[in-house]
Amino acid sequence: MANYLNRPSIFEIATAYEDGNNGYVSKQNEYENVYNQLNDKEKSLSWRHPFLAMEIKKNRDKAFRATYHLKDIEDGYGDAVRHCYWCALNQVSAGLNSPNAKKFGDAHEDIPNNHAKAMDLYNNSVGYYLGNQAIINGWNEEELLNQVINAANNGKLYILK
Repeated sequence: MANYLNRPSIFEIATAYEDGNNGYVSKQNEYENVYNQLNDKEKSLSWRHPFLAMEIKKNRDKAFRATYHLKDIEDGYGDAVRHCYWCALNQVSAGLNSPNAKKFGDAHEDIPNNHAKAMDLYNNSVGYYLGNQAIINGWNEEELLNQVINAANNGKLYILK
């Protein structure tokens, strides 16, 4: 499936990147489902940065797994930790001081009637900072998550509830 510019679709790129075409159809369906859930800004960024988009999707999954057990996962403590950790992982994936992690994070929050937008953008910004610190200090993902939780416990994240 090629797009109108006659180049491989983002799904084909993602599938090849993910597993070298093993399980092509299932991977293609998985990525199409994720892509269809994105807003227009996220889709545009995904076309410009397909490999980073795949890393950001993986980071999203990691952040959800790491925080599913926390209290107040909607606009509360767990939500703040998840956003911060996700953006910290994205910053690590994008590279030291890369603006692309923030571009994806900002695009993700660009949805109508997002009552928690200020909270999410603030916590995302703490995540970019911690992601850069992880790169500088050589933190692994576990240490990075600990730093995010410390930030939340020390009042450095914005929590609505």
